[in-house]
Amino acid sequence: INSFDRSGFERHARGFDPSDTTASLKGKRIAVTGANSGIGFATAAAVVQRGGDVVLLCRNRVRGEQARASLKSLSDGRVDLVVVDVADLASVTEASQRLGDEPLYALVHNAGVLPDQRLESPQGHELTVATHVLGPHLLTAVCRARLAAARHPRVIWVSSGGMYPVRLTRRDVQWRQRKYDGVAAYAQTKRMQVVLAQCWAERLAT
Repeated sequence: INSFDRSGFERHARGFDPSDTTASLKGKRIAVTGANSGIGFATAAAVVQRGGDVVLLCRNRVRGEQARASLKSLSDGRVDLVVVDVADLASVTEASQRLGDEPLYALVHNAGVLPDQRLESPQGHELTVATHVLGPHLLTAVCRARLAAARHPRVIWVSSGGMYPVRLTRRDVQWRQRKYDGVAAYAQTKRMQVVLAQCWAERLAT
């Protein structure tokens, strides 16, 4: 938890290599979910500014096109848009067919939600579970061959320090029996992402 104050920044900065921020991404294709705003947009901008090609995976086409236009002004690199709702498993499967067969150097799971009431995905899953866990898990699976075709590929999960107040539990993860708490649901699914990242790392290493 102490990583999120000034002392935490100073402690982690000692192991930070400034050259990482200037590394060339030329010839590398990177897909980012939730790329039309916030951390996702900043990530996409960093990719194109370093010469990489980026695929914006956005739920809203209008906002996605606006983000694409802004990013195109930063670089001559390719900026593609694929409309997908990562909470909708059918949408993820359909979007995977529009990604093309080119190698994928990195897949960044950034899209997130924090609803104040229990909502469900088209498949009937609680929305934070669908958005943060189920959709990204499926997207990783359907992109596995594209990732395997790239040299030293990466799957990146944008988790949150908000996970620290809760323990991982398999009890009523869909919030069907207990009173819904959006903050707790967010925290638990963010912790699930960290565990899922470890599971995928072990699977992809074989």
